[in-house]
Amino acid sequence: MTFSSRHTLLLCFLLGLMHFSVSAQTPMAEAVRSADIMPSLPGCEPKMIDPCSQAKLEEFISQNIRIPEAAKTQGAGGLVMVEFVIEKNGKIGEVNTLHDPGYGLGGEAIRVIKLMNEKKMVWSPAREKGKKVAYRYITPVPFNLSAPPKEMPKKVAETEKSTEPKIYDVVDVMPTYEGCVQNATDTIDCTFMKMLKHIQSNLKYPEEALSLRAEGPVVVDFVIDSSGHVVNPVVKKGMGHGCDEEAIRVVSLMPVWTPGVLEGKHVAVRMTLPILFQIPKEKN
Repeated sequence: MTFSSRHTLLLCFLLGLMHFSVSAQTPMAEAVRSADIMPSLPGCEPKMIDPCSQAKLEEFISQNIRIPEAAKTQGAGGLVMVEFVIEKNGKIGEVNTLHDPGYGLGGEAIRVIKLMNEKKMVWSPAREKGKKVAYRYITPVPFNLSAPPKEMPKKVAETEKSTEPKIYDVVDVMPTYEGCVQNATDTIDCTFMKMLKHIQSNLKYPEEALSLRAEGPVVVDFVIDSSGHVVNPVVKKGMGHGCDEEAIRVVSLMPVWTPGVLEGKHVAVRMTLPILFQIPKEKN
């Protein structure tokens, strides 16, 4: 083997190592859900609970989000729940959706989260016992659109008319949690944050899940009926060990909402809420 060929092979090997170091990501399942110090964005103080970083993340999302054409055509909006890894170097790793209403919204939410790497928006990584760790972060990505174009009602025979009230996914004015201002252009941040506070105040970790150290999200669908009551909670993505039943219990405890509005009338609207079961720090 000549010197030049050996040199070429060595160079290729080194480039391969460089590529591996750049592209290697921590698998979502190996990233932690809790740490002594939460990840934080520049300008925010690293600490266990970090509303500063969440506010900066929401601002970044709102400035860079684009409504997919399919969603525009259908007038489809809603909430995408995104889970992503903040690597030890502060960059964004694997990104997944926990809840995706479709129409390209999930893909757009993933694009915006990954955009942080392109924009060189580097986090201060999470720390556990003084060491940097890869962290699993969950955030809502809201898409607020008007309701779909109105269709002319079809004439049906009296016997064919359904007695069940229709349940909508998107309406002119979406339901809002107790105490939140309701209007057609407002964001859903108030409602989402109040739901989070409700969960934090009422959630009880099932003993079976705690003994097995089971952690993860339970996604619940429920309906806000035309009178604002929470009805028909159903687990769409469960994890067992008593967590599914606890998620249903906590959702059922929510107070009466301001119901959704379509064409000037209160209507039933389907909502989706992921509830994260995460072992409290003192239990670890």
